[in-house]
Amino acid sequence: MRAELPDTYAATRTDLHRLAVYVISPARAAVNDQITLRSTPGGFGTPPFGSAERQVRVEGTDLVVSQYRTETVREPITTLRRAAELVGTPLALEQQELFDVPPPGDVDAPLQVDADAAAALADWFALAFAVLAEFRDECRIEDEPSPHVRLWPEHFDAAVDAGTGDRGGTYGMSPGDRFDPHPYVYASRWGDHPPDPFYGSPFGGAWLSYADVVAAPDPHAAALGFLREARRRQLGY
Repeated sequence: MRAELPDTYAATRTDLHRLAVYVISPARAAVNDQITLRSTPGGFGTPPFGSAERQVRVEGTDLVVSQYRTETVREPITTLRRAAELVGTPLALEQQELFDVPPPGDVDAPLQVDADAAAALADWFALAFAVLAEFRDECRIEDEPSPHVRLWPEHFDAAVDAGTGDRGGTYGMSPGDRFDPHPYVYASRWGDHPPDPFYGSPFGGAWLSYADVVAAPDPHAAALGFLREARRRQLGY
């Protein structure tokens, strides 16, 4: 993990979030009503979907559309309109009504996708999926954890749920947002609980900064250890 993010990171993250919300996720949803994405080599995208096992993903600064036994189409990311044309689905502008999504803006304006920043985002999502998959696998059957790690297009973060009612919570890794422009690890508790300084971040949950993750000798272990502690405190043991 890189110690310093490029100055272009926030702008790149925001415009790739737009691409996820208005083009990539809707391409999958149009076929099977599933909106979630996942980490993919060099970026993020859909899992293979539909009978043709189609996949739409970002790799570096390119938009890639592939399909089983057909040629992969790859093109540098330019505008939202061109991305929708390449994917072959209408721009899902109605998504702007959802909570916590960036506005589409001018769909013919160039998206700001810097190669170094896109690589930093891809690295974070790769770490997030590895950490959260291990955390999920450690959960007990009775915790009813999420079936797999999911990248939610609305919030643009990777997360799993574990537990039910007051013993439940969401555990995730965000690439940054209006709360913090840098990536961070978080945990939120469901229900009412006694005050706990561990869960005392400004948004009401537990929070581990990007600086703390990358400063650790083993960033994976640091993020996983934080999530384990969050779960331990949630369960009260």
